[in-house]
Amino acid sequence: MKKLLTTLLLLLATTQAIACTTAVLSGRFTKSGRPMIWKLRDTEAYDNHMQRFESPLGYYIGLVNDSDTLALQVWGGHNSHGFAIMNSASFNVNHGYKGHYIDQEGVLMKRALAECRNLSEFEALLDALPRPMGLAAHFGVIDAEGGAAFYEVNNETWTKFDANEAPQGYVLRTNFSYTGTEDEGYGYVRYRCAANLFAPLKPGEVTVELLGSRLSRSMYHGLMEIDYRELAEKGQLPSHSGFVDSDDLIARFDTSSMILVEGVAKGEDPQLTTSWVEIGQPYLSPLIPVWTTNEIPAELQRATSDKETIASLAKELKRQKLYPIRTVEETRYLYMPLIYRPDGTGLAQQLEVLEAEYIPRLQATHSPQLQQEMIQKALQLQRQALASHSPQKSEKSKK
Repeated sequence: MKKLLTTLLLLLATTQAIACTTAVLSGRFTKSGRPMIWKLRDTEAYDNHMQRFESPLGYYIGLVNDSDTLALQVWGGHNSHGFAIMNSASFNVNHGYKGHYIDQEGVLMKRALAECRNLSEFEALLDALPRPMGLAAHFGVIDAEGGAAFYEVNNETWTKFDANEAPQGYVLRTNFSYTGTEDEGYGYVRYRCAANLFAPLKPGEVTVELLGSRLSRSMYHGLMEIDYRELAEKGQLPSHSGFVDSDDLIARFDTSSMILVEGVAKGEDPQLTTSWVEIGQPYLSPLIPVWTTNEIPAELQRATSDKETIASLAKELKRQKLYPIRTVEETRYLYMPLIYRPDGTGLAQQLEVLEAEYIPRLQATHSPQLQQEMIQKALQLQRQALASHSPQKSEKSKK
């Protein structure tokens, strides 16, 4: 059995997250006083879903690849004690390592959610792991005691970056470590993009709506300092075709989901911790809350041939409407009129309006009924977008 599990984990490693844009926010930086972790997940394993688990500590929920049928790995989530974790891969550590024990990030996060109640217990878990750890990542972690930190982890060591001690009250990471080899790794433009988006924000300003609805769908290019959303809504896109190059945006072709965990302030019930998720491409998927106290709605679970989910509709929209070009440039060029239009009828714009209506009510009530009501309205918006006029495709795609 042990050999079988090892083989399965090695197979799953081929679909490890290839890039992500992430942040850890202390409670002093958010309007609610609650710490948050934020992850835009870029991965080759595009199909993912939410799943609920039980451990000796209680329940926990996590983001799982559809291909991981045994749910051996989790790519972000929280547990009933208010402990939450996510990660981004690091590509400038472990130089010279030639071993085969790698890509254990998802395994570690599932174990942490099952075993840890706070940052101290997570640190003890890292200390107890045999070396090499098979890790090259940044783990963003919060707890119900006010803890909020990033951990840069390699095969041998870990380094803590405490968001409570950071001058700005938050810490950002993409796919290079500050403790790694300088000027190597990936995500420097995305890091600059995220830094420029966060820079104008003041302590006490950040909300779930701002992070989940707005920044997760940002069209701001950090290097060129162009906001494609702003141009689209003014009808001033540089190309009359409606296409923009999305390669260095924080949400792009490989972005499979977004998870924003809103923790609790000191003294609040840890079970009020909420994972706000966009399962599927964030431009195409609604921001939905999930809690450890309730089952995961069917629409956020693994898609099947006979079950329509938010993720399955987002996948259809992505292929047919958002990235319709069928040449080598397929992964680069995004069709803006699907999501942002001057008249406000783009799908992302309509999802944002829906979220503005429901998020405050869901935060106040944690109501599964309201959650389901919002899901059904979002599904209807996705279906309407699928039925809308398609962009002109390339000559190759017409043959």
